[in-house]
Amino acid sequence: MRNHARRTLVPTVVCILLVAGGAAWAGAPDPTAAAKAVPEPDITFVEDEDNPDASTAGSPFAPTKEAVYRKDAVPGYIELSDGTRRAGRIYTTRAKRLKIYNLKREIYEFVPVPACKRIEGVVEWERLDKEWRFKEAGNPEKVYTGRAYPLRMHAWRLTLRNDHEILGHILGQPVYVLCEGKAERFILHKRDKGPMGAKLEDLVYVRRIVLGPEAYNEALEMLKVGEANGAAKEGQ
Repeated sequence: MRNHARRTLVPTVVCILLVAGGAAWAGAPDPTAAAKAVPEPDITFVEDEDNPDASTAGSPFAPTKEAVYRKDAVPGYIELSDGTRRAGRIYTTRAKRLKIYNLKREIYEFVPVPACKRIEGVVEWERLDKEWRFKEAGNPEKVYTGRAYPLRMHAWRLTLRNDHEILGHILGQPVYVLCEGKAERFILHKRDKGPMGAKLEDLVYVRRIVLGPEAYNEALEMLKVGEANGAAKEGQ
């Protein structure tokens, strides 16, 4: 009886395994079908981390030869509130993205510079704040010193290459523009404070950053026109 039971049990187990394996194989997803179902991304960008020449992970003020190989740098220009423009290749800290607190969604988002079409400064409010000091030691009463300083609160509007917009706060992130081997740094603030006695117009800020070859060429043409006009005035 025992031998007979063993002879009938083995084929039965083998059949069960074959049937189960076939069912599992039939139900497995087709990897090619899954790949076809994934839509094409509407924004493509290049990270700089795979750059073989980027072994020094940090300074934007690296030698010119190293800076040329920044794959994440984008041509464009930076315009300041006083009308000044800086044209060149624009990027932020190596291997970093723009960290912005989305005011609508109430979450932080991380956006690579090459994914942006425009970055615009939005002044939420600005004023001259008075300087106060304690009247005397141990006395909580404060008196106005007669001096004031400019104070400004910023938001930033990021327009992506697919025209999606993000409005939010950026907490002091640097942006660099590289022109003729020299990198110039600008800071995207949430809160900007000027020196004592300065005016609001003295507190210059980034009004907009426009990215793309067309914006870069436009800025160069404007700079050439400005230089020509300046030379003409000096010649009069």
